[in-house]
Amino acid sequence: MSSTEEHDEAPLDVAVVGGSLAGCATAVHFATMGYRVAVFEKKSTPDAYHKQLCTHFVQPHTVPLLNALGLAHLREPAWSVATKAVFVTPGGVVETPGPGYDPEVPESYALNLERRVLDPAIRESARRHGVRFVEATGVEGIERDADGWTVHTSAETGTRRYRARLVVAADGRRSRLAGLLGNEAESRPNERAAVFGYFTGIEAPADNRSVFVMNERDLACSYPLVDGRTELVLFAEKSRVEGWRGADGRMQEFLKYFDGLADAPSVTNAVPEGPLLGYADYPSLIRRPVAGSVPFVGDAALSLDAMSGVGCGFALLTAQLLAHSFAGRTLDADGVREGLDAYRERFEKTLLPHAEGICGDSLVEKDETTRKRMFETICGNQELSGKYLALTGRMIMPAEFQRAFMRGLMARGSGAARK
Repeated sequence: MSSTEEHDEAPLDVAVVGGSLAGCATAVHFATMGYRVAVFEKKSTPDAYHKQLCTHFVQPHTVPLLNALGLAHLREPAWSVATKAVFVTPGGVVETPGPGYDPEVPESYALNLERRVLDPAIRESARRHGVRFVEATGVEGIERDADGWTVHTSAETGTRRYRARLVVAADGRRSRLAGLLGNEAESRPNERAAVFGYFTGIEAPADNRSVFVMNERDLACSYPLVDGRTELVLFAEKSRVEGWRGADGRMQEFLKYFDGLADAPSVTNAVPEGPLLGYADYPSLIRRPVAGSVPFVGDAALSLDAMSGVGCGFALLTAQLLAHSFAGRTLDADGVREGLDAYRERFEKTLLPHAEGICGDSLVEKDETTRKRMFETICGNQELSGKYLALTGRMIMPAEFQRAFMRGLMARGSGAARK
């Protein structure tokens, strides 16, 4: 490697460490505000590069966020499938009429949008907005002084230093910046493993619904994709899938599982596109949204159980929350401090209540009688069913659903008493 050399160009306004969804979205937002932005990505990212471990279910709260990122075209049928969740629960089916999660907003739908489409598109949008990409380059350290930050990088061509007024940590679940800044993650247990694959030959449900079947302590999901394809995902108690050995045996057991679910789409004619993917252990990680005057976004801040389907959504949402926190401010010392304070407040108010519920759902030891009674209450009340869908789509806060649930529970009790 060559010796260290100073970066001889004008200092950056914003240095974003990490070039996946949250990093690129952050870069687009700040570039749109007129700042000079660079993204530092340790991997080489050719045009087709994308994340593979994903369910591709983009929650309805996320879909409008695509517009400000220059990605509105991804909502079209050529790129994604507009969908809505249907939950088959121990107490009945949670389903509401109409195409949207909100009856008064027909376009309040979710999207089955694959990362093979989304990832290259958001990188291209960032470049289109003038963001500079520094790829195959790791950030080895950062130093702060009165005028901003020095970012130390390493690549095959040598080591370099860059100057920036704001550094953003978007470097994922294993965030190196978190280690450098002492932003230790709080780990919450996830008692389910995940197994998923892509198939042809599975007929999509009516209106391209995405079906979620609660089977004992498991959740089996079916997502219709573009070109008549389907992704099947199983979040299962770990002991259930531990015995699925070998590629052929795993695929056979996986399809047998879905074939045994009466409410899931038929897999009789399913043809795998490739081997099954997944993970055996994926605890949820929660970090402070700001550490050492560096804001954390995406998985670097909040990496939760994939069963909740919030990975893509929270990545884009944290980027938006950060950008909104800096709107109308400068990047001088006072402006940065005020922006970080605003981001911390927005993050804790908007995201942490959802994270607590998601972490609770990651545990399999639950009272099944109480769970069944809860879903009987939800399924027997149209308004409450709508609130439940809105909660799973992260369109309302958990406290709003809890208040509605308590009203529904009392109404159900009053009705039973009158009988």
